[in-house]
Amino acid sequence: MCGDCGAPYRRRTERGKVVWRCATRLEKGKESCPHSPTLDDGWVQDTLSKAICQSGAYDEKMIRSEVDKIQVFDAYIQIFRTDGSQYKRLF
Repeated sequence: MCGDCGAPYRRRTERGKVVWRCATRLEKGKESCPHSPTLDDGWVQDTLSKAICQSGAYDEKMIRSEVDKIQVFDAYIQIFRTDGSQYKRLF
């Protein structure tokens, strides 16, 4: 979810590259949510692998069961785990 406006992030392909973008920014433009970054899908998977998966390999089933929510801010991503712990990574 976007830390700026609270909207969900959506996965999409832009110019042949898979990215995640704020739904408000996609639907209403940059003026409606100017501080939401675009995230590369590979970077997101790498971040989730390091934060959640013990083996370091991306495991979507484990991520879905271990992650409560993810917030994306203009300079970092914050992952909230179901056990109450948090992980923060700067861009």
